Amino acid sequence: MEAYAGWKKRLGVFFYIGIFLVLEVIFGYFILESRSLFIENSIKDGSYLAQAQTEKIETRMNGYAFSVELAGKYLDEMVDQQTPEDEIQQWMKSYCEKISDRFGDNVLDLYAVLNGRIVAATPWEGDDDYDFASTLWYTDAVEAEPGTIVFSDLYQDAITGQNVFTMSLALSDPENVIAMDVYLTSENWMGFSQLADGYGLLVYDPNQTLAYSVGYAELGTFRKDILSHLSNKISHYAGSVKEDYNLYVCQMSSGWSVVVAIPRENLLSQNHMLLMDIGLGLNVLNMVITTVFLLRHLRNRQHLHHDALTGLLNKFYLMKQIRRRLKRSGGTLLVADLDNFKKLNDSYGHDRGDLVIIQVAKVLQACFRKTDCIGRFGGDEFVIYVDEPLSDNILNDKAQEVLRQVSALAQQYPLSGLTISIGGCRCEKGAKYTEVFKQADQALYQVKNSGKCGFAMSYQI
Repeated sequence: MEAYAGWKKRLGVFFYIGIFLVLEVIFGYFILESRSLFIENSIKDGSYLAQAQTEKIETRMNGYAFSVELAGKYLDEMVDQQTPEDEIQQWMKSYCEKISDRFGDNVLDLYAVLNGRIVAATPWEGDDDYDFASTLWYTDAVEAEPGTIVFSDLYQDAITGQNVFTMSLALSDPENVIAMDVYLTSENWMGFSQLADGYGLLVYDPNQTLAYSVGYAELGTFRKDILSHLSNKISHYAGSVKEDYNLYVCQMSSGWSVVVAIPRENLLSQNHMLLMDIGLGLNVLNMVITTVFLLRHLRNRQHLHHDALTGLLNKFYLMKQIRRRLKRSGGTLLVADLDNFKKLNDSYGHDRGDLVIIQVAKVLQACFRKTDCIGRFGGDEFVIYVDEPLSDNILNDKAQEVLRQVSALAQQYPLSGLTISIGGCRCEKGAKYTEVFKQADQALYQVKNSGKCGFAMSYQI
């Protein structure tokens, strides 16, 4: 029952500590979830901002494409009406000037293949000998589905040395093709007057050649492989650039790619993240401290109830346990004392004496049951309380086994004359501990006075 009561107290401590730790784990879980939610929302916010930037570029590219489609419509009508070539050329020149004004200071060039001849807004040298049929802008347009604008990769003009890309479109007669060159002579050919502080934006042609960049200029450090796995949706790539940036990529309908870098501080409050990280750290620290205190508490309880040298019950807790058991039932109290222990210390030293105390404690634990109270009363004196009825024969056998094992132990210390004397007392339920102990102690002294190394019982209680 005493062991049950002790475990009940310990379980109570474990229960309350367990509840506290569970609450701490739940609190930490909510901090982590909140942190993840903040990051997830910041990524979504960044996606909306990146989408806005991409739509600006898409609008500009669609504007170029619409200009080509509109020019193709007019050219189809003029071809049907058999308009003279010089009038067509003059119209193309006028149209090219208009759309150049529309797109700011971009340099544009408009030309077409009509009935097997090149007609250009700005006539070229050697037009008559130009082999348009072998060029990609012509063959790609002819092979594409009707009404499809074909965007070329970025390339360098052979004459001017400027970067340029071409958009071409097959007309009603697939052999007739209109094309427009966009020369990247302006740093702002994509129409961005400015970006928010810290933002970065890059545009790549279908061949992943950088055609345009604005804002944050160190984006060349991001992973190139992301451009080979693009979709027409905005995608976020974590860790692709410096940790203080969120990176977003998208492929436009033209086949060109957009990369947008947004400062993380514009999307996610660093103060909030710092507070959540501190809260999570304190949460973990609190659990660690609680666990340490719990372990120390259990360790202190062990030291509070047990003798530091032998691990047996100490004197105070031993008396407390015996008093409780006497209230519940009768039993037998045994008092054991080592004989000539002082001589052993004098002959072999106190270290050896401590070792003998430990060995005798093990002997008592081996000879009696785990349910019996076994304690070190002080020095070389031990007390055993057996609260279940044992016959005189069994009790005597146990005492004789203790005498035998201690005598065997004493052979390691021949100069000590070490033995053990045991006195006992039978006691009824409700007996006083002091009286029981006094009777057992008297039986012990009878053994001492009779030559030691023996066992005697008192039956007066």
